[in-house]
Amino acid sequence: MCYDKPTGYPERSLVPMNNQHKEERRKNQRFPFREDILIDGAKLCTSNEISEGGLFVSAIQIFEEGEVIDVTIPLGGEQITVKGQVKYCQPGIGMGVMFHNLNNEQKAKIKKLVDRVSARSS
Repeated sequence: MCYDKPTGYPERSLVPMNNQHKEERRKNQRFPFREDILIDGAKLCTSNEISEGGLFVSAIQIFEEGEVIDVTIPLGGEQITVKGQVKYCQPGIGMGVMFHNLNNEQKAKIKKLVDRVSARSS
């Protein structure tokens, strides 16, 4: 079940992203990344942003906070499927997914993708 606002986070986490006074709690810089991705091999969703640590996915479906899911991301002419943990879910809007238990090869591929995306957005 999703909640109207993330649980376990301080109220400041609900401040709009363009507010410069907001304390940033993310470890990795995020970049725009609008791509169709698959969740658990069957649910087609659209990603909005990506970082080396995870991504934000627009999704109508409801996912449980803490749930571990398979995320399939387009990577040039191929795809990569990694595990992700749902960190928060906003019904009808989307969810924040943190990459989970990536091996070195997966980390390198995600880093290469993020580097390519960041170069396009600068």
